Amino acid sequence: MSIKLLPSQLINQIAAGEVIEKPASIIKELVENSIDADAKKITIKFNDGGKSFIQVIDDGCGMSKDDLKLSFQRHATSKIAESEDLINIKSLGFRGEALPSIASVSQIVARSATEGSEGSEIIIHGGVVKSEAPSSILTGTFIQVKNLFFNTPARRKFLKKTETEKRNIYQVVKHFMLAYPQIAFSLLEGDRKIYKLEAGDLHHRITQMYGRRFSSSILPVSLSKDRFSVNGYIGSLNLVKKRQGEQYLFLNGRSIQNRLLNSSIYSSYKSLLNRGEYPFFVLSIDMPPDMVDVNVHPAKSEVRFQDEWRVFYVVKSAAAQALSDLLKAIPDFQPYNRYSGTYADTHLTKQISLPTEPVNPASAETAPHKRVDQFDNLDKHTASPINENTIERAHKRIESIMKNQLVDENIPIDNVWQLQNKYIITEVNNGLIIIDQHVAHERILFESAKKALDGNGLPSQTVLFPQTVKFQPEEYVKFIDIVPYLNKIGFRMRDFGENTVIIEGIPSEIYSGTVEEILHDILDKYIDRLEINASFLDHMAATYACKSAIKAGERLKNDEMINLVDKLFATEHPYYCPHGRPIIISLSMDELDRRFERI
Repeated sequence: MSIKLLPSQLINQIAAGEVIEKPASIIKELVENSIDADAKKITIKFNDGGKSFIQVIDDGCGMSKDDLKLSFQRHATSKIAESEDLINIKSLGFRGEALPSIASVSQIVARSATEGSEGSEIIIHGGVVKSEAPSSILTGTFIQVKNLFFNTPARRKFLKKTETEKRNIYQVVKHFMLAYPQIAFSLLEGDRKIYKLEAGDLHHRITQMYGRRFSSSILPVSLSKDRFSVNGYIGSLNLVKKRQGEQYLFLNGRSIQNRLLNSSIYSSYKSLLNRGEYPFFVLSIDMPPDMVDVNVHPAKSEVRFQDEWRVFYVVKSAAAQALSDLLKAIPDFQPYNRYSGTYADTHLTKQISLPTEPVNPASAETAPHKRVDQFDNLDKHTASPINENTIERAHKRIESIMKNQLVDENIPIDNVWQLQNKYIITEVNNGLIIIDQHVAHERILFESAKKALDGNGLPSQTVLFPQTVKFQPEEYVKFIDIVPYLNKIGFRMRDFGENTVIIEGIPSEIYSGTVEEILHDILDKYIDRLEINASFLDHMAATYACKSAIKAGERLKNDEMINLVDKLFATEHPYYCPHGRPIIISLSMDELDRRFERI
């Protein structure tokens, strides 16, 4: 068998396998070219998850007729000229592989013009030039890609479902929008507007994309050290989630994935976060190009640092500096509850309990932190494996003991008191009972929501001032799945466009709580499992109950306390909350007499 040179068209198709993994890869490469061309406005449009149609238009410097044709030749680039340029790369693209790779596996129309010159057009199908002609385009570049992998059916069948490819596109575009807030971006799916973002600074861009809730919960990061600088924003605990996906790292304007740098940021939160929690951050690292190798992976998403641990230290120091003011990092400070995996709300800054000794953020990994340690003893009681049957038996035992203590007792509705705006105390014939107002209301709401989900639903009360709740595009697609269940527990909403809903009605039992937080928590759980089953519905009811219930620290009137106690004892399980926490503690007269050494 003799060795032969492969045809250039086949070489391009092979190269396309490395560069063009999916439709999102095409958008990534085209947008990078637009950014390198100093575009101030970029419009991206796609259909069918990008499999049948992608279009990217920019107002950058454009290309002449000769350059436009040459750009579709393999390894034709204006970014580098010799090997030494590889260690000083400042552009996003530099290999000259993207356009010929895309053209070899699709049907492409490209138009471009430089300022003051006539525009030109080229049409290529499967790597073969079909036509060249003048174009009416005035400046910038227009590229349209149709029927991806039309000539390589084996590759086409490995594309994911349309919804999956769509989510991949959203993610890629979001990275560019956050990395380059000074560029105006528009993203359309067919004629539906997903994003239309004006140019501005990063704070404005985050607010545009995520809404006002993020605007007030992000902390500025700015640190320059030696030849490095780290800038951007890091989220307070209000933005912590139980799933990954809102962590953005950029190196010299390029989106990168680096587990070590991610861990450097997580470690800065160590005294504030618990295992399985992920903070929000958008951080840009700037460093000399000769200190990093971006030519590691065809997608250019992985990099190799000359001194990785030095970069780790700088990023960690920058994040720790932003988090050093705990009052800003925890604006709505909530002591963590291991039972529920949530934070119990408190409203007043004066209630915040901070470490008595200052914590050096740079040594957060080894610094003691009371917020986690104070709950460590709880784990000692659950060190051995516990199954659901064991828990259920324990709950029944608690109920049996409590019922024996309170049987035939009539709670005197006139004698109720509130202690520290947290506990309700009332006397019974055989002593006192103390009720945790938050978990009591949580139990009431949980059972109410469970019955609603199994039956005809809960009544809804119209809100005086409708509230808008914004989602990310990939979240909104999933949110639609759970709307019928949210309706059942009393939420009424309508679409408001651009992945936003207007809340017009809320469950009538809600005492307080943030509607947006409830919806996002329920949605996060669904996205994590992507299955609506009994376990998810229980979590949904428990989340709604926990976030909506009366909080510790809220003052109750006498009739409100009486109403709460009455409703609690009307539930099926009044002695423990949905997460297993006790609701009632009983102090009998015998125990009180023993404490005062009367017996």
